[in-house]
Amino acid sequence: MKPIIIPLSMSSKYLIPCSDGYLQVDTGYELDYPVYRKQLAKAGIKLNEIKYLFLTHHHDDHAGFLNELTRDADITIIAHEQANELLKTGKNDKSHGGGYVNGVINFVAGIKMRFDPRWTLSFPPFNLREKDSLVSAVDDQLLRKIGIEGRILTTPGHCVDHIAIVLDNGDVFCGDAAASFLLALGTRYCTVFMTNMEDAYRSWQKMLDARAKVIYPGHGKAFSAEKLKENMGKVKTENLVRFF
Repeated sequence: MKPIIIPLSMSSKYLIPCSDGYLQVDTGYELDYPVYRKQLAKAGIKLNEIKYLFLTHHHDDHAGFLNELTRDADITIIAHEQANELLKTGKNDKSHGGGYVNGVINFVAGIKMRFDPRWTLSFPPFNLREKDSLVSAVDDQLLRKIGIEGRILTTPGHCVDHIAIVLDNGDVFCGDAAASFLLALGTRYCTVFMTNMEDAYRSWQKMLDARAKVIYPGHGKAFSAEKLKENMGKVKTENLVRFF
């Protein structure tokens, strides 16, 4: 069964059937919440059917409306243990450096940041709760306990708290570990901003070793895992256009 796709302003969220409803992959910007509710209704899904939220990482466009979502629905969050402190800050982590994958993206991003009020690299702080599940390594059991045949991988490279889902059928929900967004501008299936390309490519190899077939990214349309093989190593950490 293909995932249900919930399109938002700059990203796509995915609903994966689980034993008692759905697991959702990520939220969006805080301002996306009304659109999210409309898109959910359009897909014929009630909010109370969302039982789990898989947070691939803490960034503003993936964790932006956590407060609203957990206020309106009884949802258990699955996240990396490092997300626990990062979410409390309400800001995208800058302590590990990072940059845009090339000069063209740097130029385009500068224009967008100037004119897009959503792009502040901040979000409402969120405190993970005792009921939420934190992972720190590859986990082959947590998803199976809720009726999803797949595993969780740690996938740093875009940021330190990044995790992804690889289903047994080869579907991968990778958040920002990879992307098919702005390919014409030379992103090479990377997300526009990365912290460490060597880590990123090791994460790609993890997904391939887990028999990835189809990649469902946070940004862009689904694509064949073969694209990861073809573009492995094409962007170097030292060539990132430093942003912070």
